[in-house]
Amino acid sequence: MRRLHIALVFSAILLVVAGGVGWKVWNGRTDHTPVNLSASQTTDAIRQHGENLFRNPHDPVRGNPNGDVTLVEFFDYRCTYCKMVHPIVMELLRIDPNIRYVAKEYPVLGPVSVLAAQAALSSQTQGKYGMYNDALMMARNLDENVIFEIAESVGLDPLRLLDDIDAREDDINDAIDGTIELGRKLGLQGTPAFIAGERLILGATSRANLEQLIADARALNAERR
Repeated sequence: MRRLHIALVFSAILLVVAGGVGWKVWNGRTDHTPVNLSASQTTDAIRQHGENLFRNPHDPVRGNPNGDVTLVEFFDYRCTYCKMVHPIVMELLRIDPNIRYVAKEYPVLGPVSVLAAQAALSSQTQGKYGMYNDALMMARNLDENVIFEIAESVGLDPLRLLDDIDAREDDINDAIDGTIELGRKLGLQGTPAFIAGERLILGATSRANLEQLIADARALNAERR
């Protein structure tokens, strides 16, 4: 009975959420081709947009909030390559307690991706973003109902989550829209994308490459002190 109630409420609210800015975010993304940047231009763009990249208050932070190096990831919950690399990223956070990880919700693969990002950002109100983020990444066949079934499975109240999405819709979609625009300015051609220091790695890279990215960022931070 509870699942039926959730489904009915979800169907009603989805018409509001999907019909609003969230769909415009996705449609707008398909209309804007990322700029093609050289390596030096990418470095310049990272420097220019550093505050938005590393310190945007709308972005969830995992790992150590006071870590000595920040790793930023742009991802989409329907991206196969994001799902492949996610366990590697989480393992790095586990073994290196000084990584500050910034999650950039970057839903570029359609309206289900947008809804998943909206739900994930809204889950912060209930204090379960990390668990929900992990569970969404593990899911192989996301759809509208699965997004909320997963929420319930990690201890979120799905009805409250729907209320939070509805209540914070404008702020959440502004944040997503800003991230998508930031990705365009950085020349991102897909997901996942990782940034630390002044370097960008695109795609489901290896653990060794991510470790080197973090080491290079730490070295750059040390030079600047």
